Amino acid sequence: MPQTDTPTDTVPAAALYEWQRRAQRHLADLIAHGAKHGLPPLGWSLATNGNLIGTADSLSYTAAQQRAAVKQWADHVGVPVDTDLMDAGGREELYAGWKDDERRTRGCFRATIFLHREGA
Repeated sequence: MPQTDTPTDTVPAAALYEWQRRAQRHLADLIAHGAKHGLPPLGWSLATNGNLIGTADSLSYTAAQQRAAVKQWADHVGVPVDTDLMDAGGREELYAGWKDDERRTRGCFRATIFLHREGA
């Protein structure tokens, strides 16, 4: 069964677990690959449907470092970074989605930057 964004109530639990196991294997490879190539470490989450989320968080990085981390990972896998400014002077959201057809996994690199903290 191919991976999908279908709500979980229509996908059998066995399929969701298989997607998560496949993504977990891919995550192990991503972490090893990032270390080998000097990419900044990210915080990783695994969604119910097997999507991976790599986050450059504000506790680990400055705003500039968050931007750089998302950009470096996105450049490394060849995807663009989308930036949205949320409410005037409040937040900047970075998002770079990717899909690995060979492994049949999906995910994103992301960061939420609180602009009022940027000058601090």
